[in-house]
Amino acid sequence: MNLYKKKYRVLSSILLGLFLSLSVVLMWYQNHQKTEASRAVNINETGELLVQQFQKRVLGSINTLENLKSRLEITNGDYFEYWEYDASLIIDQNPSFLLVEWIDTNMIIQRVEPMEGNEEAIGLDISNLDYRRSDWERARDQSHINFTHWLELVQGPSAFLVDAPVYFEGKFQGTITAAMDFAQQFNAIMEGLDQYHVTLKDENGVIFYESGEKPSVNSKKKFESTIPLRRANLNSGNWAFSLVPNRIYESEQSDWGLNLNLVLGILLSVLASVLFFFMQTAYSAQREANNANEKIRALIGSSPMAIYAIDSEGTVTDFWNKAAEELLGWSKEEVLGHFMPHVADEKKEEYKKLMADIMKDGGLRNKEIVRTRKDGSQVYLRLNVGRMVEDKVYGQLMLVTLEDITVEKEYREKLENSVHEKEVLLSEVHHRVKNNLAIIIGLIELQKQGLESEKLKMILKETQNRMYSIAGVHELLYNTDNFTEITFEEYAIKLIDRIRTMFDSQEQEVVISHRFETKRLNINQAIPLGLLLNELITNSFKHAFDEGKKGEISIRLFEENDMIKAEYSDNGKGVDKDFFKSSNTLGVTLIKTLLSQIGATYELVGGEGFHIKFQFNVKGRGSHSNL
Repeated sequence: MNLYKKKYRVLSSILLGLFLSLSVVLMWYQNHQKTEASRAVNINETGELLVQQFQKRVLGSINTLENLKSRLEITNGDYFEYWEYDASLIIDQNPSFLLVEWIDTNMIIQRVEPMEGNEEAIGLDISNLDYRRSDWERARDQSHINFTHWLELVQGPSAFLVDAPVYFEGKFQGTITAAMDFAQQFNAIMEGLDQYHVTLKDENGVIFYESGEKPSVNSKKKFESTIPLRRANLNSGNWAFSLVPNRIYESEQSDWGLNLNLVLGILLSVLASVLFFFMQTAYSAQREANNANEKIRALIGSSPMAIYAIDSEGTVTDFWNKAAEELLGWSKEEVLGHFMPHVADEKKEEYKKLMADIMKDGGLRNKEIVRTRKDGSQVYLRLNVGRMVEDKVYGQLMLVTLEDITVEKEYREKLENSVHEKEVLLSEVHHRVKNNLAIIIGLIELQKQGLESEKLKMILKETQNRMYSIAGVHELLYNTDNFTEITFEEYAIKLIDRIRTMFDSQEQEVVISHRFETKRLNINQAIPLGLLLNELITNSFKHAFDEGKKGEISIRLFEENDMIKAEYSDNGKGVDKDFFKSSNTLGVTLIKTLLSQIGATYELVGGEGFHIKFQFNVKGRGSHSNL
């Protein structure tokens, strides 16, 4: 039965709403039709009035030109003495005139006013202009004023050209020709009519004047007509005139009143049919909100984290769950309506700063603080604050969660102390390795002093240099906070300087240019790469350069797409590719072994000197990494 009653109420409400809505729509349609008819009449009357005004301005400008022609004919040409003055006066008084020209019987422009900007027109033979010659000759032969279509002038802008033939002393003397643009006069007519979009086209269909904003869509409300420029003694085609209401017109003439009545009528019609459902929805929403609130309170009450709500002044307003009581010691009854008791007096300045940050940023995340329990003991807490809804009584409410991190804090301090001890130990290991290598280098130096063979001394010196290459890495690691990777550029530059010093006694000038664009390298890559550079540079110094020839060595190291790429070259004698691949000499063997150790692929580049390119993967960080 309840379901049947509900369906009945729904059906009757819908039928009533439909009946009232249809009545409202019918009345609105009748009024709308009357309004549209009135607007159509208004558009047509406006269009006819504008056509008359445009025609009047154009013919008036032609009459002005005819008056100048008449003054020349009446005076048998004596008025030419005042021609420039009269022409400039016409241009100043009538904005439609851009310029006035005198074209002689040979169709050559002899005079123009104003001269400035129209110098190119002087001496122009218009008989060479196909679009002008026939019109001008017709004006001459028929003694009629010729009004051209819209065309571009030789000296620049577009305009209409009006040719008025001049006759005195019984023969044709030439034409007074004016370039006219009626935009300024037409704009004066259109002033205050921004609600219309007006276009004018010449006899060839070319648009030469537009006014007003274009309609966003093709409007059915349109007035179209022609502006005849025909009268006695005037040759001209008709202009096409179009007037279309635009967005401004639609806005001014909008049926907002009628539409508002329609909307209000429909809204009132359906209001009765939906009121019951709105009430049901409100009731259901209220019930769901109450259920959700109870669920939230149950969730907060059972949460292992301390949760409570405060206002912007720090007063506890709600929640204060069981976990908060156990963590801080105060019961809910003791804190509600009071300032947070666990914020001691000496911590209130810190609290005010935190509250300012919360109001600015909208919340606070993972802030570590120290607070005082009810029993006076200190507790380390992780604080999170989120802004809640605006409350009429308390203002802006914030939800606070606290997590006890005392044990975590103690464990972290122990871990940090352990890490520091390991760092000190690792630094000492690198220091010892570097010192032991230095002792071996010193022993080799003592051994060299007992030798007479320069060849053996050089071999031992090269061995020392290789040890320097290894010791340099440990020296950098001893002096850095990062024991897994080194700054390779600093290391490589010291290595280059050491090799250069070793060969300073030779009478050979060698220039070494280098660019190291990879900043840090894994220690397992840095040592073999340093030894590789040591062998390459040493071999260049020993074998590449002829005596007396300036030596050049170029080194570049850069990182691209997770690859370390290197280029090494000198301008020496060069090495045959087959010889390099098959050679068993110590230097070449070391180079190939070290390339293999870092997992590099290499290529010997042909051309002058020795040029090798090689690349290898960027390995994972860590002294033990072999990724």
